[in-house]
Amino acid sequence: MKNLQDGILIEMIKQSNHLAFHEFYQRHWEHLFLKAFSILQDSSISEDIVQDVFLEIWNRRTDLNIEKPSQYLFTCVKHAVFKVLQKEKLKERHLNALNSIDLLVQAEASMDTREIEQAILNHLDRLPERCKEIFVMSRFENMSNPEIALKLGINTKTVENQIYRALKSLKTLMPQLLAVYFLLIFEDLPIKEFGSILTLC
Repeated sequence: MKNLQDGILIEMIKQSNHLAFHEFYQRHWEHLFLKAFSILQDSSISEDIVQDVFLEIWNRRTDLNIEKPSQYLFTCVKHAVFKVLQKEKLKERHLNALNSIDLLVQAEASMDTREIEQAILNHLDRLPERCKEIFVMSRFENMSNPEIALKLGINTKTVENQIYRALKSLKTLMPQLLAVYFLLIFEDLPIKEFGSILTLC
């Protein structure tokens, strides 16, 4: 399953293939969680959003028509995040994040991804060396949790715990900086075009 492209997995999911769905979930959940977390700074709500997105995909599997899976997932999560901000009115800083979209777009055009990555790495220097090492392998070297566990000779649960610890630490980094970083990495479309494709979700 790991060698199959997303498009093939989607076709298998449409046929109710549980293994294909599991691989699709494992392949994308962390990126989506990071996106939601970078704005909400609430791990529980971010996890719920990601779970709901994948649950909706499974429930609608027979009618799926997804040409760009990564873009589709990212759009669905962003839409869900905005709905949470609007409906729950969590905190003033969250609403400010919603109102500062234009500023983030401007920053996206002027900031270098590598500079932002370096800022994040500098922040991670405050963590224990093993925690930072695992996070870098996961986020910057695109290694899966099982691959990291095998390479370091530890169990997968330890890897997950260390990644979560790093994410909690990143909460203290400037929210706008994190938001721009995830936009630069995961965004395929300008934010101004999102309104026309939100009906996908």
